Amino acid sequence: MKKYLPFLLLLALFCLPPAALAQDLRVDFYDVGKADAMLITTPDGARILIDTGTNKAGKMLCERFKQEGITTIDLMLITHFDKDHVGGADKILEEFSVSQVVIPDYSKESKQLDQFTKALEESPDTTVTKLPAKQSLSFTYGSTSLLLSAAQETFYGADEENDFSIAARLTYGDTRFLFTGDAEDARQKELLAEGDLACDVLKVPYHGRLVETSEDFLRACSPKIAFIPDSEEEPSHPYITELLKNLGTDVHSAQDGDLTVLSDGKAVRIG
Repeated sequence: MKKYLPFLLLLALFCLPPAALAQDLRVDFYDVGKADAMLITTPDGARILIDTGTNKAGKMLCERFKQEGITTIDLMLITHFDKDHVGGADKILEEFSVSQVVIPDYSKESKQLDQFTKALEESPDTTVTKLPAKQSLSFTYGSTSLLLSAAQETFYGADEENDFSIAARLTYGDTRFLFTGDAEDARQKELLAEGDLACDVLKVPYHGRLVETSEDFLRACSPKIAFIPDSEEEPSHPYITELLKNLGTDVHSAQDGDLTVLSDGKAVRIG
């Protein structure tokens, strides 16, 4: 019997359903208040950081990543240059090896962006890619794919920088995640026109604030799980939560703490 044991074990392995063999994709949505910071860890170990919160959040992320033994970031996406998205990016660049950074192609004057730009200049091994208007960029990490799409316009009016947000669509097997930065009305209309918004997990745009297209946008997404990066001081609009719940969505707020979502390629679940 012993001589057949390796064969029987091998046979049993191949007879397992595909889902049993699949490793999980992990997405951590961090509680950094009314700010965005999310880390994707693919089944083959690639790490994608989407936004870095404020300066204070950047310090927190550095401490946490070190505790978890993270030393490298394969891709860092800064969706747009508001301080609650780019504020911690310089700290990440100073403390970790970042292979590539993707940023939108527009200009802004701010202390946080200046600090980020300086940190990039001091990181010669980091590849920086500006994503111009109307352009897209795709990445593949094993069985995981990431599609980034830039805003369609180069001007949305004064103080309308949120609409420059790069959108990110993450696909693993049959499951899909959508990250929307701070897309307001104009940007949400663009994404609706692009289509292909249906997702299992949604990072709710603009910290859950209500805009004209919110209902159409959220219905097009119809996520199973949603994360709203708001705070007690600046909570999301209650209608956003109500609408999502009416769509059957499991809604989570940064006020409730961090959220980890796992995907086995067939379905998503809270980790």
